[in-house]
Amino acid sequence: GRGEEEGRGEEEWSYRSYQKRLVNILYTNANGLFNKIDELKLLLSYHHNIDIVCVTETHFTTDILEAEIYIDGFTVFRHDRNFKIDSSKHDVSHGGGSIIYVKNDINVSLVTGFSTTPDSLAVRLETAAGSICVACIYRSPSLNLSQNSNLLIFLRNICNVNNDFETVLVGDFNLPNVSWETGCVNGGVVGNNKSFLNQERFMNMFNESGISWFFTTETTRKRIVKETLQESLLDQVLYTNDALINSCTALSPLGKSDHVSVQIELSISLDSKDSKEKMSKLSWGKISFEELLTYSSENIDWDFKSTNNVQEMWDEFHGKLETVAAIVPATSVYCNNRPVKLPWDTSALKRIRKNKEKAWKLFDNDPTSVNLNYASSKQLIFENEEIKAKIKYEKKITSNLKTNCKSFYSYLRNRRKVKTSVPS
Repeated sequence: GRGEEEGRGEEEWSYRSYQKRLVNILYTNANGLFNKIDELKLLLSYHHNIDIVCVTETHFTTDILEAEIYIDGFTVFRHDRNFKIDSSKHDVSHGGGSIIYVKNDINVSLVTGFSTTPDSLAVRLETAAGSICVACIYRSPSLNLSQNSNLLIFLRNICNVNNDFETVLVGDFNLPNVSWETGCVNGGVVGNNKSFLNQERFMNMFNESGISWFFTTETTRKRIVKETLQESLLDQVLYTNDALINSCTALSPLGKSDHVSVQIELSISLDSKDSKEKMSKLSWGKISFEELLTYSSENIDWDFKSTNNVQEMWDEFHGKLETVAAIVPATSVYCNNRPVKLPWDTSALKRIRKNKEKAWKLFDNDPTSVNLNYASSKQLIFENEEIKAKIKYEKKITSNLKTNCKSFYSYLRNRRKVKTSVPS
């Protein structure tokens, strides 16, 4: 097998690295992302060359707002579980779901038309080498025949040889009986075993579509069950063109997940050789409050046409704000690719995180129960220290509210951000 290659390490941001930076993807199965968002933010502040984050098993529901899972500098695309597992008592089963974060300076769009695809989604990027589709896949082992078929249709469509783009698939495919060295189900399909039949269907599709994969003998999931080590290759990186992938590097799990994280470096650049991309930004400081008040009072009727429907009232109000924003002068600014530093991040917290990563790497190299307990203890220390650092920062800015309200409101605005600003 090709095996893992050594990572390139963290790159210092510069104009030159911005121009030539290669696409880097971070993938992980979080086994519940909501309580790991802050750790993911810290991870991105350390590995600031990450352009795309793909996470499976988010366990999100429609009750979780985008403001609660927002990461500064990234656009979010999510697909929460919206279907029922046959064995579930609920209309929508718990678990599953996938999410993709993409840096704001990347030209990206959601691949539409796959709303019935279980727990998976894809985005399309425009790069210096053309269009690239990046798909985040979670195949639950509990999917029925119809749900597996919907996922297969989705994969066939985005990996079709007639597409005008190449495709990278990352995710947890849950194909435990597959030999990735041979591309076959181990021992063949015995009788009417549904699990083996479904695994064979997926491998047939991969082989017929000419799809390649990176991992062959590696382990992406390790856990201790009743003092017995269980190792498996459930997470995979697949692609329609062998020249797409430079390297795949294993990182420590996110939180208490038993799946490793993987950093994938593509061989293509995001940016052309032209100068840095510019974007238009409203300059509210260049117009006075009196000008805004005069314009809005003379040109906008602030009475609502509808008072019975909240959504209609909001749409109408948003339209009025956009009308006001239209008179605000705009300036062109360069897209900024600098990493976002979390305000509570400290050098001490970075050292603790590095100790945690070293402990997990020790377990990866020597997967014993002793090393697992050691890595888990370092993980717990990091999580506790992260919470303490965050609480300490929040107490600090709250206590200084009367003398320095700028930090407090800046932090508050950041915590309330959503994908679409108002006005846009």
